[in-house]
Amino acid sequence: MVKLGDRRTVHPATLDGHEKGKPRPLTGTVVYIHPEGRYCVLEFEVGTRGERIRESFQLIEGEIAE
Repeated sequence: MVKLGDRRTVHPATLDGHEKGKPRPLTGTVVYIHPEGRYCVLEFEVGTRGERIRESFQLIEGEIAE
């Protein structure tokens, strides 16, 4: 079950997480969960100056669906 503050490793669709042509998983922190558990938002630190990007992920039975 996903909870606020959890660290999860996923394959974001919007971030360039490719290494040698293969998708590279990134670890982010859960910063929001839809009240009815439909999706959650993970925040990723990117770049060298600590920039942050967020992406939403569908939840199925409380877990991230990929």
